[in-house]
Amino acid sequence: MPYVVIALVSREEATRIAAVLVATLASAAAATGVTRHVRRTALAHSATEQAFADTLLAHAARGERARIARELHDVVAHHISMIAVQAEHARLTTAGLPPEGATRFLAIGDTARTALTEMRRLLGVLREDAETGAQRSPQPGLGQLLELLDEAREAAGSRARLIVSGPVAALDPGIEVTAYRIVQEALTNARRHAPGAAVDVELHYGEQELAVRIRDNGPGPPPSGTLGHGLLGMRERATTVGGTLRTGPAPGGGFLIEARLPVRAEAVV
Repeated sequence: MPYVVIALVSREEATRIAAVLVATLASAAAATGVTRHVRRTALAHSATEQAFADTLLAHAARGERARIARELHDVVAHHISMIAVQAEHARLTTAGLPPEGATRFLAIGDTARTALTEMRRLLGVLREDAETGAQRSPQPGLGQLLELLDEAREAAGSRARLIVSGPVAALDPGIEVTAYRIVQEALTNARRHAPGAAVDVELHYGEQELAVRIRDNGPGPPPSGTLGHGLLGMRERATTVGGTLRTGPAPGGGFLIEARLPVRAEAVV
């Protein structure tokens, strides 16, 4: 049809019409190209956003698995170490299984059952088919430290005392469970590396932070590389809530673990 129109007009007009048609077609082609470019850019941007979201999700999942692994390590290492210490004590002191030996073996069974209960509670968070209303044991806090020290004294047969200073106050639950787990792991390390040593656990409540000090009067820092994941887990726990942890020889001998935790948990990016 355009060819018929061009044939009925003069050469100059035909040239102008052809130029207009070419320009129109070129503009349409350019617009189509721009549209395709915008679509490709939008798709690429959407894919980048999705990849970024997937990466964040993966990091969050890995972080959660790491936290669960620390929980498992702390609980299992603590209770299993108690089982080992109690069994050895019973073997060396209760030949022929007198009443004291029976009591010790009963304590071993109770400790093992406690470990299993803790293990099931922690592993329960990994079950996708867990019931929504399932009851779970509450996380321990500073209110349970005396019980923890009683267990340590019974297991190791050594002195362990709690020293508290400053205005005692309820803290953020995350801070309390962090402090409890640090003390728990420190007691486990003391039994492993300084058996029979006396242990002092000190809590100082300040306006801005809680200071936690665990000191034993044993031979001092264990050989390099023998603390395993315990020390790393304590440091990671402190860092997670915005605190710090340091370890080293205690003044006058022994080993010192000192954590400083904010009174409110801080989000760590």
